[in-house]
Amino acid sequence: MASDNDIDKVEIGKLIQAVEMLSKEVDTLTCRIRDLESQLNKGKGVLIGIFLVASGFGAAVSTVFGKWFGG
Repeated sequence: MASDNDIDKVEIGKLIQAVEMLSKEVDTLTCRIRDLESQLNKGKGVLIGIFLVASGFGAAVSTVFGKWFGG
């Protein structure tokens, strides 16, 4: 039968392995989060651009209608 020291060493080995696996998973998830944040920031820029173009287009249409119907 194994002594207490052998069991402790095995458990410590399992814990070390689990910590190393978790560390790798955290690194992977951190990279994925950075990628998603980058995509989100790009999406915000595109959305702001769409709103600016739409407001400019709306102002131009409003001016044209004002000249046509406003006299």
